[in-house]
Order: sequence, then C-alpha cells, then structure tokens
Amino acid sequence: MARISLDCHNSFPGIPLSVLTVPMENKYKCQQCHLVLRKPVQAQCGHRFCVHCFKQLTSSGPKPCEACRQEEIYEEPISILNSNEVFPDNAAGREIASLPARCLNEGCSWTGSIKEYEAQHEGRCEFERVKCDACQNSILRTEMYRHIERECEARTLNCKYCKMTFNFKDIKAHDAICLKFPLQCKDCGKKKIPREKFNDHSKSCAKSKSACPFSEVGCKSVIENGKLGDHEQISTMEHLRLLLPMVLSMARTRADASGPGEWQEDSGLGLYRAPEEGVNMGTGATASGQSVDLEKKVSALENIVCVLNREVERSSITLEAFSHQHRLDQEKIENLSNKVHQLERTVTMKDLQLSETEQLLRELQFCTYDGIFVWKISDFSRRRQDAVAGRTPAMFSPAFYSSKYGYKMCLRLYLNGDGTGRGTHLSLFFVVMRGKCDALLKWPFSQKVTLMLLDQNNREHIIDAFRPDVTSTSFQQPISEMNIASGCPLFCPLAKLAGKSPYLRDDTIFIKAIVDLTGL
Repeated sequence: MARISLDCHNSFPGIPLSVLTVPMENKYKCQQCHLVLRKPVQAQCGHRFCVHCFKQLTSSGPKPCEACRQEEIYEEPISILNSNEVFPDNAAGREIASLPARCLNEGCSWTGSIKEYEAQHEGRCEFERVKCDACQNSILRTEMYRHIERECEARTLNCKYCKMTFNFKDIKAHDAICLKFPLQCKDCGKKKIPREKFNDHSKSCAKSKSACPFSEVGCKSVIENGKLGDHEQISTMEHLRLLLPMVLSMARTRADASGPGEWQEDSGLGLYRAPEEGVNMGTGATASGQSVDLEKKVSALENIVCVLNREVERSSITLEAFSHQHRLDQEKIENLSNKVHQLERTVTMKDLQLSETEQLLRELQFCTYDGIFVWKISDFSRRRQDAVAGRTPAMFSPAFYSSKYGYKMCLRLYLNGDGTGRGTHLSLFFVVMRGKCDALLKWPFSQKVTLMLLDQNNREHIIDAFRPDVTSTSFQQPISEMNIASGCPLFCPLAKLAGKSPYLRDDTIFIKAIVDLTGL
C-alpha cells in the first residue's frame, strides 16, 4: 500500500454530527473523534479516520486500532495503525461532500452540502461566536473587530501622550502617573502643560498665589507671583510697622537677659568692670545662651531690614521713573489737546464752508436767469402758524437773476402780514441783492416788477406791479448782502386763502415774480 502525506497543517477534526440534516450512517463517522469524517483516510484494517485524527494517533508511532478491538476483529499486523499503511478514501469523501448540511449558529439560516459548508461557510458565518484571545469572551465574528478595538477590557493601548503600552483597564491609573499627561493651571488657565513640567510652571506662573514673605510677622496678604514686587513696594511701611513690635520685644528681652554676670560698660568712667563677687556663675551661663539666641534673631532682623532698604531704594527709583513718565504723558496730553482744538477749529470752518455750499446748491437748484421766478411754498398752514406765533414772521425766496451776469434779486413774504397788513393780508416785497457783477450794471435799479399770487385753476391771478423809486435806497447798488425790501404790504387778503381757495391747494401756494427786462 502506498504511503500518503499526513502533513496537513490546516486540517481540523471531524464535522459536528448536528450539521447534517439527515441521519448519518456509521461508515461516515470517524473512529477517533466520532464526528463526520473530514478528509477521510482508510487504514489497512478498513476503518476510516479524519486525516487530522489519524495524524494525532500515529504521531508517536504505530498504534493498535481500538475500533478493531471493540468489534473483536483485532488481528496483527492488519489492526496496527501506521502512517505508512493508510490511503485517502476519496469515494467516502465524495459521498460525504454531497450530504445536505445546515449552519449550527443561532440566527443563521444557511443550508447547502457538506462540500459547500467546508468551502464557503465554515469559519465565515457572521453568526458564529469566536473566542477573544485577550479576554476569552465569546463574540460574534462580525463584531470581533469592534470588540478588539473598543470594548475588550483586556485590549492593549498606546498612550497618546507618552506612547507607553498598557491594558485598557489600567488607563485611569496610567493617566494619573503619565509624565506627559496634559494638565491645566487653575490660576492662569493655561492648558496642555505636561505633568513633568507642571511644578516648574506653578513656581513661575504669574497668576499663582502664595503668602507674603512677611507673613511670619503678621502680613496676611496672599499675592500672585507676578504682583509680589508691587505688593512689597506698596506695603513697605506696613511691613515695617509689623516688624517694629518684634524688634522692640527682642530688645527688651536682650536687656532683661543682661545680668550682673556679664561685662558691662561703666557709663561714668568709660571702662569695663568685672562681674561682682558672689554672683552665681550658672546664671551667667544661662544669660550668655539667651544672648546668643538674641544675636541670631537680631541678625535675622538685620537681614530683613536690609531687604526692606533695598525695596525702598527700588521703590524710589520706580517712583522717579513713574514721575518722569508722568511728565512725558502730560506733555503728550497737552500736545494732543492742542491738536484736538486745532481740529475742532478746522471742523468748524469746514462746517461753515459746507453750509455755504449747501446754500449755493439750493440757490442754483431754483435759480433762473431770465427775470421770471416762480416760488413754490408748501406746508403753508404750519408756516403761517409760525408767522402768527412770531417764530418765523418772514421768509425769503431763493435768489433769481435778470440774466446770467445781471441783477441778483429775491422775494420776501410775510404770511401774517407786515406793517399795515399785519394780521389781515399777505405782505410781499421785492429785494435787490448784492451780486458778483454789480459793477457792470446800471444803477439805480429801474426795471418794472410784477408780483403775482397764482390761481391754481388758471382763472384769476392776484397781480400787483410797481416801478421802482430810483431815489429810494432800496434800488441803489447794494453795499451789504441785500437792500431794504420794497413792495406790497397789502398784497393779498388772508380771507382769500380761507376755505376751498383756488390759490391754496394741497397746503401749497405759488408766487410769481416778473422783472421787465426792457432796456437792459
């Protein structure tokens, strides 16, 4: 019998009996694992085994066939299992491959043949539960990746700060000791400070608070590191006041400790004298020890006083620097104030220029150069109330001209009358104004002037005309902005504007002036 190769590294024991959907015949059962044969081989005694099971049986050498013994047909050497005396049972393999099968995993409805089960479904079923190598829990195959990455309590992680590897269950313990773990300073709010550098930051943090160095003598202030110098400068006198009682107390203690056993200065002779007789030497030794302690305390106080002196000197220098800076600031403020005043004057001039420009634009908007001018006065009721109340008794029209380089003129209207027409009539006057080309014109002004209140139905206009009195100053060449007005104080009775007047419509009236240009 030819020898076959049993080097099947990827082979498995038999297929579970429950995979079959039909009763299984004994000839398809492995004599070792008692499951459905997987890759069946047949020994020389005629019994069939899975190739995996046969390999395990004969791995340490030939073995007797237990199936032969159970069937009481054991016979040597035929019943000896030997890897050299075995062959693949292809016929049985084909029969087994065609048997109907189903998936045993809960929730899976797959069915097919044993061949399809081995080739396509076994080890690939999404409903199969697989043991996690780390935590040994059974997990659905489809959820194994998520379990390993996110859920497994025994999974290993790398610290994203220090890159050290540890188990997930130890993550909190690691975060508590990780030297690279970011911390936040609760004083200044700075974030992402590595734990290994946090102590250094706390010492240098300008917002970190600590007790005043003079807390031992009574200062109760808790100061930010960045403001400690300012506190020492501001509280210098307070610190000295706190030190004074201690210095005085130590001085009194030292004086009390000075006994007859010490050398003392004779104030009368300026000499030193020895201790008096009969003084207890033990008392002198005690006083000497107290004196040494006092010397140490005095030395410490002297050091503190030196520190305070340096602080006073530094404060004086700082104060002088502040005073100098204050003077510079005052000069800057004065310069800026002067600039502000200058700018205010400039703005005032600009406002005047803007006002003049706006006035000129208004004049140009309504200006005419043919001696004919129509003046539209809207919001008549309100304007007349202002005139009656005396707030705006008179109003001027925009300027108009006899020609582009001719006489400059305007109208003056009293809505509540003027002079003899006060309260009963509209008073309308003609005004000669100073123009740019007056030197080229003929004076006095002698052109006929016609004034009209227009009937908005175009039927009966109210008309008044006059020829200037050449002897009147009103028609001489203007020496001021405008001459004295001259015209008609009884131009139109106010009664004609009451009710549904044809002269007043939509609270608007129209006044027309015509200057006769004959002879110009």
